[in-house]
Amino acid sequence: MTTYATRHLEQIKENYMVGVLASKNDYLPRGLGDDDEPVTYSEKMNDVLFYIKPLTQEPKEITLVQERVSMSNLYIGFGSKSINLPLEFKHSTDINKKITAIREKLEGKLLLFRPVLTYQERNDRYHKNIDDIIVEEDWIEGIEYHAVPRVNHDPIEFEAKLLAEEPINFEQYNHAMPAPSYILCGDYIYGNIKENQWRIDSSKNHHARVIISPFTVKRIMITQEEIQKNSGSERPSLVFMDEKFMFTTIADRLDFEGTFIGDWEKKSTTTEQQAKEDSLIQVEEVDESTQKLDEKTFIRDLEQIAKVKKLVYSMEDLINFHTSLKSSALTILSGQSGIGKTKLATTYAEALGLSQEKKTMLIMPISPAYTEPGDILGYLNPSTGLYMPAETGLVDFLIHAQENENQIHLLIMDEMNLSQIEHYFSPFISLLELEERERFLNLYSKDSVCHNSQKYKHSIKLKNNLVIVGTMNTDETTKDISDRLLDRSNVVVLEKRSFKEIKEELEQFTDNSQKSSGLEDAYGEVYSTWKSEKGCWEAFKDSELEFFDQLDAAISKVDPQKGFSIRNIIRMGDYLNNLPYDLAGGYIINRERAIDLFIKQRVITKIRGPIEIYENLIGSLGDDEEPSGELYKLFGSEESALISSFDKTKKDLQRKARELTLNGYAT
Repeated sequence: MTTYATRHLEQIKENYMVGVLASKNDYLPRGLGDDDEPVTYSEKMNDVLFYIKPLTQEPKEITLVQERVSMSNLYIGFGSKSINLPLEFKHSTDINKKITAIREKLEGKLLLFRPVLTYQERNDRYHKNIDDIIVEEDWIEGIEYHAVPRVNHDPIEFEAKLLAEEPINFEQYNHAMPAPSYILCGDYIYGNIKENQWRIDSSKNHHARVIISPFTVKRIMITQEEIQKNSGSERPSLVFMDEKFMFTTIADRLDFEGTFIGDWEKKSTTTEQQAKEDSLIQVEEVDESTQKLDEKTFIRDLEQIAKVKKLVYSMEDLINFHTSLKSSALTILSGQSGIGKTKLATTYAEALGLSQEKKTMLIMPISPAYTEPGDILGYLNPSTGLYMPAETGLVDFLIHAQENENQIHLLIMDEMNLSQIEHYFSPFISLLELEERERFLNLYSKDSVCHNSQKYKHSIKLKNNLVIVGTMNTDETTKDISDRLLDRSNVVVLEKRSFKEIKEELEQFTDNSQKSSGLEDAYGEVYSTWKSEKGCWEAFKDSELEFFDQLDAAISKVDPQKGFSIRNIIRMGDYLNNLPYDLAGGYIINRERAIDLFIKQRVITKIRGPIEIYENLIGSLGDDEEPSGELYKLFGSEESALISSFDKTKKDLQRKARELTLNGYAT
């Protein structure tokens, strides 16, 4: 077992935590006390023991010890030294009287204490103890807390230090604790800070940390009334805030109302001319920053990284894939086996600076044996009371995404249709259509007893930083995808390039020695800023909506479940709004072409079935190679020509008509 230096153990004791007296339903340590009670006497130690359940972050060293050895998550206090009792009880020889006094003092209260990690060399074991316990207000059952450090600076001075990447001192929350997700300063709370943005400043004392790449950090105003209402305990340099309030209300406000650090309004004394000059300077700075981290540069880097791997994709496929990921919770890559579906997904992750080592990417191969959500998530073992995550690593990946919301996390489900997707992936299919604030993935009932609930809480919030890509083949070993799933995902079918084209592009790439910009680590942090905030309906002209109504009517006559749904028109608006835009002017991919791509991969994919039902809609294929079906005629009409040529859509309809003619069934 790792032995921590004395200085590490002393650092742990300088911090504060909050907890509550354990109950009999908690997993109480065996063999320490004379009975299995939260407050008990230990004849072995000749003292009264009590157990405290933590309700907030724990020191990193304690978490590591718990992961390596079997250890209770409870902290042990001693009646003789951990708690102040009136003299009549402190020196009483009546053990039962002392136990009752301690129970009545602690039960139902929020408890503030200093954690102590004690090492016993004789048996090479660590114990979790407590010191300086302070009884706070009544604890509201179910509430857990998040420790938020408070700095004693003027906010403008504080932000200047952040932007200069100077060390910030956090009293009562030192290096032994996990990196803070939020910071209080004056009338502001700061967030959008991910764990790997912090580094410890070794040149200073063990209270100092530095935020690297601080440009993602945002602030919002918070009143003292809000702090008091949602805090369980306050220290001069540390506030314990309601965890749910922090990761829902505050997180949402930071997303939608947050101001990036350093962005302060001009004072009214500024002259009009000076304001104009300042404005021009700011615009130039923003443009320069955007130029470095814009989507056009990213897409070029994606293409370059792919070619380094000897992979050649059409620019249209790359832009379509990128736009689909930005505008849809789930994107499915399809195409010929061996065309490079999984490699495109991993290359995209690499271009964003994501990796499995950083826990920002997870490649999850799908097994034909997966039949239910527990196969990819895990389960709560009723015998041991422990949550057992599945070997897929999905739960830990989702927890990491929840805790690092400013960094994109990419989940790749490889060969996702080897098993029935609607069975093992069912909780996600509904959740991913909800607003972020409503997306809670339940692992087990919140009323269940789970002894490792500190690590595996009963639910995980699926935030907007989670991007899901599935790859699929279409052969006899795979399962069909339901209309329900097709209605909720973009199916991107990769174009097969000719062998000659691939050879020529790779030769030209080698000759030019083109390289990526080297900005991969920064892209993952600014990815969310590329997403459009425009309303979906703003993307359409009235004439376009009228045409899509005609399309819906034509399909719904045959099968109302396969029509152009409201969900799809909303997603289409999001897709069009998220088309990458060149700062020099114009879309990188033609908007008319984008409409064609979306209709093909989101609407036409659902048109499949036997000739008896679909012959009139799809049509058969005669010698003229033009289907006789109603859809093909609609996409060749004068109204459609004003919107798009619909070349991709019509080509796919030709394929379906050919299948219908030859096999009596269209896929």
